[in-house]
Amino acid sequence: QTMAETTQELAAARMELQQVQQQLHQCRGRAEAMGQEAVLRSRLDATLRRIGRLEDTYHALELAQEALYQATHTLQQRFAPRISKRAQELFSLLTGGRYDRLTLSEDFSLNVSATDEDTLHGAQWRSDGTADQLYLALRLAVAEALTPEAPLVLDDALLRFDDTRLKNTMD
Repeated sequence: QTMAETTQELAAARMELQQVQQQLHQCRGRAEAMGQEAVLRSRLDATLRRIGRLEDTYHALELAQEALYQATHTLQQRFAPRISKRAQELFSLLTGGRYDRLTLSEDFSLNVSATDEDTLHGAQWRSDGTADQLYLALRLAVAEALTPEAPLVLDDALLRFDDTRLKNTMD
């Protein structure tokens, strides 16, 4: 599961746990008011068992979420600097030296700045062709870092490149 899916399940489990705990309190109140102890004890036991299962699920989801966080953190520390540096080199080559700074953030989003810019901007601030160059540089850097011997297949990666971009890329 992804971090978002785990977080969503954790929130749902938390909500369900709270609802079941409310039901438990209501059952206890009814037991005192009604006096049918055997029936209410049976319901209480069933509710307590359900709470136990929900708490187990909740704790398992917490562990899964922490494991995903640790894996993401490890991946970032291990590969992100190398991938970021190589993507920056490739992006500079692809753009003929126009873009000289690239950062790969914690969530793996990319920000770049041109040589005449002081501020980094995301791909959405760039033209379609430049954004495609940026993502091509990232894909190539990731492929080099993680699977250097594997073949690389890119579908429509150069589709929005003009003649200059295509020449830089082919060079």
